[in-house]
Amino acid sequence: MDSLVTLVNPASQTPYFLSNTRLKDAVIYARPDVPLYKVTSDSKQIQISDGCTPGRVIAVLHRRELLPDTVSFPGRIGGTRISVQKWLRRTKLPDGSSAYVMETSYGRYIWKVVSGHHHEIFPDYDPDGVIASVHLHQTLSPAQPALVLHSRAEPLRDDLVVAYLIQMNKVMTEDRALNLFAGFPC
Repeated sequence: MDSLVTLVNPASQTPYFLSNTRLKDAVIYARPDVPLYKVTSDSKQIQISDGCTPGRVIAVLHRRELLPDTVSFPGRIGGTRISVQKWLRRTKLPDGSSAYVMETSYGRYIWKVVSGHHHEIFPDYDPDGVIASVHLHQTLSPAQPALVLHSRAEPLRDDLVVAYLIQMNKVMTEDRALNLFAGFPC
């Protein structure tokens, strides 16, 4: 007998979508009938909860006006607040492109900014080993941003979802500030 062949597609990908882009009472899902995460927010914080396990809080993004925002993970390290600028640190890659370094219990991961609506996420030791991406997903009309995870990114899903929401919040805050400056309604 020759070798056994595994019938698992190692490159399988799962897109995760937000029910709305305002991050207020939003749901993150892979299928509309299964809420994987619930996002609630007010002016002071964004809370990300497990959509399948009531009461389980994954992370809380604490918004601060003058000081940098912080993030806490209640189920880890005693829920200690970490500066978002430290946990998701901005950097430049050797090719000159912008990126963010995300510190996780699995190691460092790079969020490379490919374009305004496209990011690629990979381990810092393997720039070609993309485990996730963020881009406009064409299956929904109109195209909506989606966090797309490869199967090998599953252990990091909570961290990736939190980082994705932090990035979305940052973009939305910048957009609101530009609209306010330009005199457009927010």
